[in-house]
Amino acid sequence: MVETLDFLRTCALLHDIGKPECWANRRGWSEHIHYTFKLLKTVFGEEYAMSAMRHHTGLAYSPEYHPHNDVEWIICLADNLSSGADRREEPVHGSPLPSPPINFTHVLSSGRVVSSLDAANLSYAVREVVAALEKVKSRFSFGSREGFLEVFRVISGSSFVRIPADTRSPINDVSLFDHLKLTAAFATCMWLDGGYRGNNLDRYEFALVCGDADKISRFVNTSVRLPDLNARSKVIKKATENAKDAVVNALGPECVLFAGGGGLLALAPICKAAEVAETARLAFEAETQGLVKFTVNFLVSRGSEIQKSFGSVWKEAQRQMRLKKLERVEETFPTLSSDDPICDVCHKRLASNVDYERELVYDLSVRKEQLCDACWGLRSMGKGAIIDELKDRGNWVALIKMDGDNVGKLLGGERLEALNKAATPSRLSVISRLINETCEDTMRQVVEKAGGKCLVAGGDDLMALVPGEKALEVTANISSEFRRAMADGATVSCGVAIFHYKLPIYIGLDAVSSLLKEAKENRGKDSIAFTFISSGGLTERKGRRQPRKWSELSEILKLASFMLEGNVAATQLHKIAEVYVKSPLESEVLVKRLMGKSEQNKGLSWGDGLKLLDNLDSGILLDAFMVYNAFKG
Repeated sequence: MVETLDFLRTCALLHDIGKPECWANRRGWSEHIHYTFKLLKTVFGEEYAMSAMRHHTGLAYSPEYHPHNDVEWIICLADNLSSGADRREEPVHGSPLPSPPINFTHVLSSGRVVSSLDAANLSYAVREVVAALEKVKSRFSFGSREGFLEVFRVISGSSFVRIPADTRSPINDVSLFDHLKLTAAFATCMWLDGGYRGNNLDRYEFALVCGDADKISRFVNTSVRLPDLNARSKVIKKATENAKDAVVNALGPECVLFAGGGGLLALAPICKAAEVAETARLAFEAETQGLVKFTVNFLVSRGSEIQKSFGSVWKEAQRQMRLKKLERVEETFPTLSSDDPICDVCHKRLASNVDYERELVYDLSVRKEQLCDACWGLRSMGKGAIIDELKDRGNWVALIKMDGDNVGKLLGGERLEALNKAATPSRLSVISRLINETCEDTMRQVVEKAGGKCLVAGGDDLMALVPGEKALEVTANISSEFRRAMADGATVSCGVAIFHYKLPIYIGLDAVSSLLKEAKENRGKDSIAFTFISSGGLTERKGRRQPRKWSELSEILKLASFMLEGNVAATQLHKIAEVYVKSPLESEVLVKRLMGKSEQNKGLSWGDGLKLLDNLDSGILLDAFMVYNAFKG
């Protein structure tokens, strides 16, 4: 046997590939190893198949199928470590003899089913993986790094991401893919750190490598130019990918637990932890040209600690990261004389480029904007976000800024604790992926479907420009999509500034940031604050309305839609709104008086009047009128 790292981790990644087929045939748990052997033998041969199947030592398994060599013992230990760390709760539902349909539940729920697979689906999922492996095996030699990367790509893109690693509730919220990936990660780390050293997990140590970008919001919002906002978000995304690639190149993709939105979490052998952390830091900061620093740290824990209480290990890693961030030193810049041209964006570096398309008022005169090399590169990269192309028929555009609520607590495991679930490696990895992918992919699709453009999307943040008349509907969809993706276990807050497209973008940026702050602070989060800023001199402060809960926004949109249908005369709506500003009580009297008149005498129908009265006390009527007045055409 060629006992190499790539042979080892390929077998570790595929050790439970036979589970879905075993379950489809309603066979006992211990028989999954025979299905693994049968499937792998047809693709990779008997050597791979045998080492992958020999990963159990219990009485349910014949001694001939127990580990026989160091590679197999490492896979066995890695599987025990992965299973133990991820399945902390005792199963309360589910037969010891798995029987389809097999349910995969949401990690942030108490049993919400994400997918349910019958026997045919389970068999098809396995056959699909085997067919994909058959197609790629001719492109690499077995036991090579290229071979492992191809196998990893196949497994990560397969239906295994929607099949549980364990069929019993509540531990059926970890996917088979995540279990295989984590097992391969532990096996890789054990091999690189000296190989097999006996069956006591206390003899093995692992490093949890953490990386977190510093002051992303300050970097992204340094400039008020659309190209700059667009480029700076792209840079953070690319820099995070570079940090991830650094870990992949040093260890392998299986060791990356999470990467997105300026954050990184990886599993590493202690002999390489410092090197991997530093390489990831350099890769991130190279992409940002040093404009954004990347704080890295790693925490070393014994295998038994990770297996029994990963949540505590994770909390300690977070605590140490916070302390490490407090140690950071602000970057110093060369002292410039008063005669030196300073960059108009970062205000720190020597300006060496001129943007002839942008002008600034400087010392009571107009001059072209001057940028340093770093800011000039970002501006060139971000060109393409043109506000004129996004205005609606009334010349309104909207700037949306979204932020997840209590995401730090969510990633810290508090939501899991509320569900009586342990914070395990795969669960935290899945939650991190969910948040990032929801913002980067789902939210982007919502915005682009409405004809808008994302300026920032990643982590738990979103900033987008959309046609003004679609802004509130888009934010409502963003909120509902985030809730759905998080199984109602997390919410978002939004600020929305709707303004005339000829106004400077910085007016919208200033407004939307303060609106988001109000939504979070004044209404206890899970809220939206929005305003209209016209070109006729209406200031953002005068046009602001109080923040609303998402359910209230739904009522506002319904009432505004009712108004736009033209059931109530525009003059009546204007009069009611005008009186309401002075006295809500007088506006109620006015509505009732109009209800007493016949429609022929410019009165209100009984039903239309009730709709207006129902929304007077809450102030929703005035908000709805503001929406109606802006978009009535």
